[in-house]
Amino acid sequence: MNLAVKRLPSLLALLLSVGGIYLHAYELDKKFRRPVALALTENGMLAVGNRDSGSVSLINLPRREVIFEIDVGLGVSDLRTIPGGPYLVATDEEASELILLETNGRAGQLIVRRRVPTPHSPVGVEVAKSGAFMTVTSLWSRRVSLFRFDPDRRTLRRECVADLPFPPRLQWMDDAGERLVVCDSFADKVAILSLPDLRLLGTRRLPGHNVGGISRGPKGEQLLFSHQILNPFAPTLKPRVFWGTVMKNGLTGVRFDELFDGSRKVESPFFRRTFYPVGANGKGAGEPGTILFTKAGVIILAIRGTGEIGIGTSLDEPWTRFHVGSRMTSGVLSLDEKFAYFADPYGEAIRIIDVEKRSLVGSVSLGPTPELGLLQRGEALFHDSNLSLDGWYSCNSCHTGGHTSGQLNDNFDDHSFGTPKRIPSLLGTAETGPWTWSGLQGSLTTQVRQSLATTLRNGDRKVGLATHLDEEALVTYLFTLPLPPPLSEAREEPHDPEALRGKLLFTKLGCNECHRAPLFTSPDEYDVGLEDESGQRKFNPPTLHGVSQRDHFFHDGSAGSIAEVLDTAGHPDGGGLTSRQRDGLVAYLMTL
Repeated sequence: MNLAVKRLPSLLALLLSVGGIYLHAYELDKKFRRPVALALTENGMLAVGNRDSGSVSLINLPRREVIFEIDVGLGVSDLRTIPGGPYLVATDEEASELILLETNGRAGQLIVRRRVPTPHSPVGVEVAKSGAFMTVTSLWSRRVSLFRFDPDRRTLRRECVADLPFPPRLQWMDDAGERLVVCDSFADKVAILSLPDLRLLGTRRLPGHNVGGISRGPKGEQLLFSHQILNPFAPTLKPRVFWGTVMKNGLTGVRFDELFDGSRKVESPFFRRTFYPVGANGKGAGEPGTILFTKAGVIILAIRGTGEIGIGTSLDEPWTRFHVGSRMTSGVLSLDEKFAYFADPYGEAIRIIDVEKRSLVGSVSLGPTPELGLLQRGEALFHDSNLSLDGWYSCNSCHTGGHTSGQLNDNFDDHSFGTPKRIPSLLGTAETGPWTWSGLQGSLTTQVRQSLATTLRNGDRKVGLATHLDEEALVTYLFTLPLPPPLSEAREEPHDPEALRGKLLFTKLGCNECHRAPLFTSPDEYDVGLEDESGQRKFNPPTLHGVSQRDHFFHDGSAGSIAEVLDTAGHPDGGGLTSRQRDGLVAYLMTL
């Protein structure tokens, strides 16, 4: 059964209930939905954006049941209500579209009113308080767009687009609709833009990565970012993990006068900031996410990696933490702020939190699902901080979104400690063997097993030990991670004539000896003039596929651009390239 609207007509329901057997409508269409976004509609229903099914579900909150579901696209990534009317907007990451939806209060339905194209891979949408416009972040095109909304004509019009120096996701807009803050999907960068012209005012750096939530602080003086902080100089030994010195989890508060200080240099760090830790020795809090505040001053924090919710009344005091599900990715408060609702994609449900009682009081299933396969199990494990000692971090903590946080980590993958190395992207990892910077692992299964043992310290846990089935599931998931599109392709830029000249030069200079087509890597190790702390000089070359979507290069992350690799580091063979040769090589590499 493949209906646009999955609702069982009352007559059919009556016929199916004959003999005391009632067949629920959703039992006719089992599928993985993977809820990732929530929004309250004007008539008090909860709209749920589902990533895998590309659908939006409507939940009647008093009855706590799904009353409607409609397929709207290929892969919903975010969902917001437009204030002052019956409209919502959703981003479709797979189709690269912004979708306008209208609710019908009496019938309890949703209608697709408009679809407009966006830059490649839209992953987030934020709507101005006035409802007049919205901003959309697009991951692999590294862009943010502004769309105007006309409620009379039910139209969306793209007004302007800004290029960003990083792949964006989460964003925050001030109440006046004059400032926009956008965060790096993977690493530590933050961009500040003016509205509605989307002029880039500056970029800053957080003391961390994997930002999971942004919110105005309880006193309105600062903007809060929930994130993780990886210490590159702390080896992943049991005592270091236990005490939280390898990975910290928490919230960083930045004062607004610091945030919007235009006198700072590009990519300067936030100097005036406050860090509020979450988690303690013996009880980590891997991957803090969505932050909600009530008018009464209650703080609600989703702890994604451990499947918990933390509730408190002060950022400086201990949290009340309790387990609610698998992974909470999005959350909203009820209109009376008595309840908080969180999407649990791996639980295929919406979790309901009683704010006053500080407890889980219910769940709403989004419908029946097929049996879990290795792929679904592997994805959940990849994001599960409970696999690590005391729940401090998950695979996703370092390989955020399957990509890379760009940080350095000191683990035993190279059979040594005291030698921190850049975390590689896992996108397209099926093609990048052997694994580790030293090329020590010829099997991805063996590599996963070692990472579980020596990076996550899974063997030191009393419960939650990974099995061979878990390893197989993780490998299955890793083999499905696709390569990102080249930046030039994602931006639909015209072909650069220098790219052909760069391709010829790539072969002439012998770059293809180490980065061999079609995978643009090789199984050997080479001396490229760099050395780690143990004296290791030979490294396995990473694939150049998707190189335009990386921001750090070499095992130590010492180069911040492809141009730096060629110029400053003199790669390959000591450099000596003319500016035209360098530009040609860069142009070619940007197409891979």
